[in-house]
Amino acid sequence: MLALGTPRAGGTHVKSSSATLDARERRSKSRAGVHGSEPEDVHDATAPPTSLQRGIALGFLSMLPLFFAYEFVQAGTGVRGRNAAEVVLTLPFTTLGIGAGVVRVVALVLATIAAGWACFHVRLGLVTRVGRVVVEGAVFALILGPLLIVLQRALELGVPAGLAAPVGVPPIDTGLLQVSGAAFEEIVFRVGLQSALFVLATEVFAYFTDVAVVTRVSAEVAAVGLSALVFAAAHLAVFTHLLGGGGEAWDPAVFAWRFLAGAVLGVLFRVRGPGVAAWTHAFFNLALFVGAGPDVFL
Repeated sequence: MLALGTPRAGGTHVKSSSATLDARERRSKSRAGVHGSEPEDVHDATAPPTSLQRGIALGFLSMLPLFFAYEFVQAGTGVRGRNAAEVVLTLPFTTLGIGAGVVRVVALVLATIAAGWACFHVRLGLVTRVGRVVVEGAVFALILGPLLIVLQRALELGVPAGLAAPVGVPPIDTGLLQVSGAAFEEIVFRVGLQSALFVLATEVFAYFTDVAVVTRVSAEVAAVGLSALVFAAAHLAVFTHLLGGGGEAWDPAVFAWRFLAGAVLGVLFRVRGPGVAAWTHAFFNLALFVGAGPDVFL
């Protein structure tokens, strides 16, 4: 075997040097991992994966202020309503005689520990990342309202009068309940239902086609559409009375508005993660609570 760099006829020295450079480049790319051509300061083994920002663990941690606000309302002396999605989440335990409040607290503590452990990283910058999720949610909430108005007009769905600005000053507890309940709704309808529908739809479409792109896109569209449909229907009194009352009467314009909102939130969930979707939903509910409803602009 020839030693590297030993000259020989035909340019073996050049080829050997080239092989050495190629080997070094491959080792460098291997160390870089999935980060590709990013700067060297993120190639360190302690750098968090880029998918973490959109992951469920960080998304859950970013929702903690919403969960705390919800518990504050439940512990207060004002409005003591409950979010229907939260009722669904705790229903299996309450049927066994366990109090819903106990279930929520225990579940929140265990989930926070699990999410914190999953996000534990030397270079995570947890506070910064959570703050980024909240800011993204605020920005998308500002976009969501005008986008829904444009869609509502383009599809000639009419003004959703059922979402008109409230008369007078509603109780603060009511606003907190609407805002904080968004976290539970995103967990139920996006993290739970939409994800399950995507898995199921993937299997169904894969049976009819071998084209991976067609299967995935079809499954995404089906999951977003069906989960948005259930999300809109879940606000109707005909369903919510099964969970203890509340809900709204059938209004085609309001139903379409909620369906479109659910679809946009579903896309946000897939693209930016559950945390951004939850905070977008929360800020959007806050805007509706203070009177920035569609009737103001349409």
